Amino acid sequence: MKAIILAAGRSSRLYPITLKHPKCLLLFGEKTLIEHQISWLNMCGIKDILIVNGYLNHMIEEKLGSKARYRFYENFAETNNLFTLNSVIDELNEDLVILFSDVLLSVNLLEKCINSSKDFCLIVETYNISDSTMFVTIKNGSIYDIGSHISLNESDGNFIGVAKFSKNGAKILANKIQIMASNKDYKQDYYTRALFEIAKERKRVDYIEVDKDAAWMEIDLKEEYEEALAQDFSIYY
Repeated sequence: MKAIILAAGRSSRLYPITLKHPKCLLLFGEKTLIEHQISWLNMCGIKDILIVNGYLNHMIEEKLGSKARYRFYENFAETNNLFTLNSVIDELNEDLVILFSDVLLSVNLLEKCINSSKDFCLIVETYNISDSTMFVTIKNGSIYDIGSHISLNESDGNFIGVAKFSKNGAKILANKIQIMASNKDYKQDYYTRALFEIAKERKRVDYIEVDKDAAWMEIDLKEEYEEALAQDFSIYY
């Protein structure tokens, strides 16, 4: 099994904090955000980690060195992560976990997701739904829709930015992304748009729920960054 961390974006919503540092290199406790992610993946037995970078990519590679592999996505400023993931479509060839590079989560929650036997398994928060994180709707026990176009009132939960795919699920996802990436209309879409298209074809997109006491956080805004800085990071280990 491998992990792909999507870390190409500029994180402009955190300017000026991220003007000189990629968001994934912001320091939380004694480690950068992405170093925490690598530690958790390693604790779950995943050593093959691919980081798809773009913005200030040299800083990421200098900081992490041999802890990961790297692929540079040159069009990071013009597209969203559906196209970023399409740039490494050849890597979607085995069981894998895909992470947004701005997510903090407990290693136990990550391990629970990784151990899923489903073709598609997303981590979803259903207890405390936030309007700052991607929404999902759920029907008949699986994800029916996902994306920022869903309203808070319609939402059944938040996708926290971490998902596991079986080899078969990765193949299905890769085929759908390749089709969509041939159409410039999808340039600003997250790769989760492909999961919605897959769900429309009556394929189950499964999920696990965040336990009430499980720690996780996505860092998009200054307020979230400041909240994260104040945390005791032992809650994630």
